[in-house]
Amino acid sequence: MQQLGDAMTIKQVAKFVGCSSWTVRNKLVPAGLPHFRSSPSGKLTFFREQVVAWVLARQNQTKGGTNR
Repeated sequence: MQQLGDAMTIKQVAKFVGCSSWTVRNKLVPAGLPHFRSSPSGKLTFFREQVVAWVLARQNQTKGGTNR
C-alpha cells in the first residue's frame, strides 16, 4: 500500500484538487482520474499517489494552463 499512498474519499480528493465532489464524480473520473470501486454500486476509493501522478500528468499536457 505504500506505493499507492493513503486511501482517500471523494470528498478528500475534491478538497485536495480544489473542486466539488460533484466535479470529481462527473468530470474528473470520466476524464481518467484513477479510482477503485469495490462493487458496481460501491463507493469510490482513490489513492493519493495515483491522484498526484494524474494531476501532474494533466498539468504537463496543458503546460500549466487550464484544460478547457
